[in-house]
Amino acid sequence: MEMISRVVFSILLSLVAAKLRVKEEAYTAFFREDVHLQIPSLKTTEVLFKPSVGPVGSEQVLMRDGQVVSSRTKLNPQLSHLILEDVGEEDEGVYVIKCSDTPGDIKHIVLIVRDCAIEHNFKYGETYHIPLTNIPGPVTLEFRPSVVPPNQTSDPVVLLLNHTWEPTEEYKGRLTATERRVSLHGVTGSDEGSYTMLDSEGKVRKRTCLNVKEHQNFVRLPYAGTLKINLILDHSKVRVLYTPDSDRRERLIVEHGELVVPMDPSLDKRLSLDGSMCILERVRFSDSGLFRVTDLQGLPVSNVYLEVEAYKLPTLYVAIISLVSLLVFLLLMCLLSCLIKVRRRAERARAIARIAREAGKGDGEAFRQVVHEAYTRFTEESTTRSQWDSNTDNTEVEIKGLEVSKGGRYHTLTSDKSDSGFPLDSDTDGPPTFVSHKLLLTSDLLNGTTTPEVILSTNQTPESQPSGSPILQTKQDTSPKAGSPETAGVAPVPETDASGGPVTEDDKDSAMSGEEVASQDIENTAA
Repeated sequence: MEMISRVVFSILLSLVAAKLRVKEEAYTAFFREDVHLQIPSLKTTEVLFKPSVGPVGSEQVLMRDGQVVSSRTKLNPQLSHLILEDVGEEDEGVYVIKCSDTPGDIKHIVLIVRDCAIEHNFKYGETYHIPLTNIPGPVTLEFRPSVVPPNQTSDPVVLLLNHTWEPTEEYKGRLTATERRVSLHGVTGSDEGSYTMLDSEGKVRKRTCLNVKEHQNFVRLPYAGTLKINLILDHSKVRVLYTPDSDRRERLIVEHGELVVPMDPSLDKRLSLDGSMCILERVRFSDSGLFRVTDLQGLPVSNVYLEVEAYKLPTLYVAIISLVSLLVFLLLMCLLSCLIKVRRRAERARAIARIAREAGKGDGEAFRQVVHEAYTRFTEESTTRSQWDSNTDNTEVEIKGLEVSKGGRYHTLTSDKSDSGFPLDSDTDGPPTFVSHKLLLTSDLLNGTTTPEVILSTNQTPESQPSGSPILQTKQDTSPKAGSPETAGVAPVPETDASGGPVTEDDKDSAMSGEEVASQDIENTAA
């Protein structure tokens, strides 16, 4: 039976909870600000307050049945809002608004009170000034730190300055006060929080908040430069941690004013301390990273981001190296050109050698045979013609690369190169030789005294005589000359003409004149 009753009760509770519709809102207010809570109906509205600080389950009734119960609240003239005056940290919590006309609609307002409406940001070690304008003295200065100690549940209030204008023992030497302002020197991270100023009657007149930020320094140094880190505090009151960009692993290098032993190998013999300065000499590219300075409580003081430039050669060295590189490049280009020429010559030589090797095979051998036969025939004909010209006068004249010899035969001057400029091949590039077939006439034919008689060579028949270029030769006296070894001791034979009669002086004169005419013709031809 008891089990059944429990089930029924849980079902009823779930039904009731399903019918309730809770609407929750968050509202942020500044210290000493008035907060207005809207009420749907004056007579049927109930307002409850559940503070965030205090025993769990404690509730305060602010308004019920149209009547204001708490002295901390009041209604506005229009009777539409409930006003909370001069809210502070003690007013933080949840405000529940219920209406008996609509019991299913419940509104929760979560109130958050900020310490102050004015916030100031200062760097570590700077001086914080609090103006006292429009505040009748003597004033009282209270401080509430933003960081709550672990053994405390609420923010403790610290008295910095009382009515006698004397700072407390802890802040002597750091806090000074005048009629116009209060100054706090050398602020640290422990000074973060809210500062409240009260007048002579103890009423709060101003509240400000202080935020202490660490120094941010970005340093870019050349290779082998010197890094100087301002510790803000004396080196005996700080700790320095170093995080290189290479491995992102933080390491302690300075603690309580002394270098940590063993020192990091990358910084050994280059790091030193001098008063409130930490000096790193001969920085390297691998030293790039973050140097973080904190006080002994671990609060940040300064961050130094170091960036080291890569090593650079002097401008003069760069110019010299560039010039040498250019010269080396030109030399390499010349060497490459020479190698290409040598390779081309080697390829040409191999091609010529290949042609020479293949000259004795197949068509090459047939070509050589044809050339050899043609050259043999030409040589025989030249020999025959040279026999016909054996009795003529020797005359050699060079005319524009031609050699004329033995009465009108001419030859081209030989050259050791072909027309294209390449060396001649011994088998195929031989220079051509031309032999003239010019007719030679004797003095008897020139002066017209005798009729020429054609004489054929002993080894050439009339049928083998070339038809295109007949060769005529006059009959001459082939007797040995006077004074030669053949005529020694022999009487000269009397000269006769073609009819067998003796030759007279007139015939000799005419023959001489014919020879002169022939010589003149040869000279004209040479010219």
